Amino acid sequence: MPRARPPARPVLPSRPARDAQPEDLGALGGLVPIARSSVVDAVAEQLQAEILAGRLAAGARLPSERELALALGVNRLTLRAALARLEALGLVTTRHGAGTLVTSWRERAGLDTLPSLIGSLSPGDPQWRKLVKDVLEVRRVLAAEAVALAAVRYTEGDLAELRRIRDDQTTRLHDALSYARGDMAFQRVLVRAAGNVGFELVLNSFARFPDEHPELVAKLYDRRHEAVDLYDAMLALLTTRDPELARTSVRSALEAMDAAWLDRHAPETPAKASKGRKKP
Repeated sequence: MPRARPPARPVLPSRPARDAQPEDLGALGGLVPIARSSVVDAVAEQLQAEILAGRLAAGARLPSERELALALGVNRLTLRAALARLEALGLVTTRHGAGTLVTSWRERAGLDTLPSLIGSLSPGDPQWRKLVKDVLEVRRVLAAEAVALAAVRYTEGDLAELRRIRDDQTTRLHDALSYARGDMAFQRVLVRAAGNVGFELVLNSFARFPDEHPELVAKLYDRRHEAVDLYDAMLALLTTRDPELARTSVRSALEAMDAAWLDRHAPETPAKASKGRKKP
């Protein structure tokens, strides 16, 4: 009987030669070789950070695939997958004959970009404070409107689930990340009770924060006992079946909580604060 032939070894994508050197990358000269298990994620994140930080302006043309692959130490298949991810996020566009161009993320990107946008800045950056303030404002508007709609649409099953999550949250007060995930679960049920799928999709973007920015989340939930009190207020407002009362009450409560948080973690500089005051 003839001996079976051993299976052929799979052909792996070729990598750039170790001694190959990238050409001048201009604004991307600070790129470093990737050394992570999730290579596509790492490539996409590094290029995304360059775009969101403004080091690559809208309309700028990215270097060729060969140049980028050499700079990042990856093969072209990996690079193409990363660029496809950035294109799906609305950060770049590929045109036949023109290469890959950076787009205006303010015009094309969606809420999925928010976590990465915050991550591209340091807490000491004035833009970081502005961006976090914007995120809190979006969350505040979403929560107030969701409570208003849920007040006239919720079922007894929704109310029971919200109460269960509220009770579970009291056992998570010692752990900010666990508490944040529980808070997302509470908001998810609330948004579902509101009966608006658009709200659910918006919430999905916020649900990424605990895993992607644990340091920021720990700060956001530094006074977790206050949030438990807010749960109680929301539950009471739902049972009134009064959407306007629910909307104004939740917005007012969150405005106070958010303002206090900004004062604790991102206070305005004296110059900026005085500039914002109206003259008598």
